[in-house]
Amino acid sequence: MCTPSTIPYPTFPGIQFTSLSTSLVSNVTTQIPESFYVNNGALDVQGVSYCHVITTYTHTGATDNVTVDVFLPTKGWNGRMQGVGGGGYSAGGLTFPLAAYTMLGAVAEGYSAVTTDAGHASTNPYDWILTSPGHVNYQLLENFGSTSLNELSVIGKAITKSYFGEAPHHSYFNGCSQGGRQGMKLAEKYPTAFDGIAASAPALDLTGVGVADLWPQIVMKTLGKYSKNCELLAITEAAIEYCDANDGLIDGVILDPDACNFDPYSVVGKPISCNDTGIPETISISTTAAIVANATWTGAQKSDGSPLWWGLKKGATLVEEDIGFTTILGLATTTCSQNGTCVGKPADVVVEWIQLLLKKDPNFDVSTVTAADFERLFQASSEEYKAICDVEPNFGAFRDTGGKIISYHGLADTVVPPNSTTHFYDQVAAKDINVHDYYRIFEAPGLAHCYTGSGGYYPAGIFKALVSWVESGVAPDKLPASTPAQNGTVHNGVLCPYPKKVRYNGLSSSSMNDDFYCYDGTDLICEEKTMLSNEL
Repeated sequence: MCTPSTIPYPTFPGIQFTSLSTSLVSNVTTQIPESFYVNNGALDVQGVSYCHVITTYTHTGATDNVTVDVFLPTKGWNGRMQGVGGGGYSAGGLTFPLAAYTMLGAVAEGYSAVTTDAGHASTNPYDWILTSPGHVNYQLLENFGSTSLNELSVIGKAITKSYFGEAPHHSYFNGCSQGGRQGMKLAEKYPTAFDGIAASAPALDLTGVGVADLWPQIVMKTLGKYSKNCELLAITEAAIEYCDANDGLIDGVILDPDACNFDPYSVVGKPISCNDTGIPETISISTTAAIVANATWTGAQKSDGSPLWWGLKKGATLVEEDIGFTTILGLATTTCSQNGTCVGKPADVVVEWIQLLLKKDPNFDVSTVTAADFERLFQASSEEYKAICDVEPNFGAFRDTGGKIISYHGLADTVVPPNSTTHFYDQVAAKDINVHDYYRIFEAPGLAHCYTGSGGYYPAGIFKALVSWVESGVAPDKLPASTPAQNGTVHNGVLCPYPKKVRYNGLSSSSMNDDFYCYDGTDLICEEKTMLSNEL
């Protein structure tokens, strides 16, 4: 029954429960768009009912107030639990829209679903990171970084057992971006919390992302010149047009951006239409815009020119872009007045990190940060918060429990560089040559940060592939993926497990899953000969 009397407080040393309430939610019908049910496709929710349990607690000796929401299907429980992560500066909770959608999607598919707000219901970091100017709320930051994640697992399992009379036979964690980082942190620090983890586009080095994403703005400040958004959009479009056909398929996507040798200086002087000042005009792409594009692709550098952080891939949008259901962040975004003067507009996630966690001053003007300041802030960010927020490549204990991790990362990600994920995988692989047996990442051509965006190959079945791997031992050698409809056309393809890359064999007029294959670079000639002999 969906009543508090039938669901006792869980037992957990070091925390004190302060409330537990229940409510029966009946006959929910709605449509969940693709990628809103994280790591899943679109879902038609019809007449779903569930018991909503809300419990709150505080840590002994602390003043925090953590809320955990649990959705329990009234019928058709599949015997599994799904933990749901957050995004941005939200650990999860129903105030974070993607968590709310994913919780509903999970319970509609028969899971007991659980999410936590880690003690800060607000998704606005200005509401919780500082207790006062100059003072970080380290209790809530620790909750956000890792502590609440293990508690989420224990509490969710206990409430699920109380309601159904048995514990879930398997439990999974599901997240992207910040939620992806949470999943990877669970594997590192709490290896027994979940059996399977879907952790996509993970902000593994949050301390790096928080500062390094300011780099294009630093480049413009150093130049003393600011490009217009229309110029960088035109450069991105030119890069896609130049490299799209390299793979043999015209689909508006660069399958392998690392092999794209487009030079942004080649379009300097090209006339384009622009409305950045609010007045339609024709302008020429400037050298400044080419410099900024190249710097964003190259990545942040130290004062001596050595690399500091990874750049974005060619094909990723460089400026803020409204795609209807959401806004894609752009690291080189500017705003321009009617007189043609432009100034930088850093991404909010960067402004918030620098103001709140580094300067500890919500009014600090990030536009005053110089190149010299930038390098110092990058170092300070790691020194102060790495242990709390970043993920270490130590998955031995998780491996030994039999756990599995699947991740995808969009190659057109505009926030978290895809190379940060592959670099992390390489670090794990350096410690364990059998890493592929329990941890696989899939690079998604053309895909933006977590979302399908305006294009790109999205793996709608990645979470279900994880469940199959954990429970049936079926490891995914490739994942079906598809693009949104473009002029009525949907391109179907596959994603390949890193370090393999996807290739198009060009055998059909319209791309289908079977038209793609995976290769590791060493056996490409053999594979091509095999395909040719099969054709003959």
